[in-house]
Amino acid sequence: MTIKQIFILTILLLTSNMMLAQTPKSKKVVTQFFVKAIDEQTKEELPVELDIKLYKAKKTYQGKNEPFLSPFMFLLYESDTVEVKSKVDGYYSYTELLIASCDTCPIYQHTVTMEKRKPLFENAKVNDIVKLDKIYFDQSSFILRSDSYPQLEELYKALETNPKLRIEISGHTDNVGNAKLNQLLSENRARVIHNYLVGKGIDSKRLKFAGYGQTKPVSPNDTEENKSKNRRVECLVLAN
Repeated sequence: MTIKQIFILTILLLTSNMMLAQTPKSKKVVTQFFVKAIDEQTKEELPVELDIKLYKAKKTYQGKNEPFLSPFMFLLYESDTVEVKSKVDGYYSYTELLIASCDTCPIYQHTVTMEKRKPLFENAKVNDIVKLDKIYFDQSSFILRSDSYPQLEELYKALETNPKLRIEISGHTDNVGNAKLNQLLSENRARVIHNYLVGKGIDSKRLKFAGYGQTKPVSPNDTEENKSKNRRVECLVLAN
């Protein structure tokens, strides 16, 4: 290689390095994460109290979204697992866990669909069955989860305001596992609710509890969705 060729190659390398150095680095996207709530039926936007937890960033945010006035927003600097707790007066509270992959999106909108509370035992007659569909337990356990307490309070208030009401609290499971253990699990779950109500001042003479295990399915145990319908707690109206 001649001196002239070496000189030209050196110039080309220097020019290339200078161009690379001058190339602007891509900026990291910061995501504006908006949260709002709507009514399940009317789709009307609702004023919602929000409690946010970012697992990876280890940050929490609290606030309220006021429709058309004060939108709720926080910043997300990288993909994260986001816990969203939503509370609206007159509606069931919700806890959601979201996987937010927001490395490239400047704006992210999450909408919570809220279900209105329905009065328990409204127009209920003797032998009617009322499903407690907002009562949750840890898997294969009779430990109540924290998001069960709003409906437990509804159950307590229904009994408190109607002294003639007497109920049997019944626990049910799917057919997975040992039948005797399932019966015991369902009985303990019903017992926990019974004890909660007695602890709140409801006369135990107005309450019964029973565990039926897997003996009274409401759906075939052929899919996970159907099995989840069989894992339930119900109230049988004994007097009203």
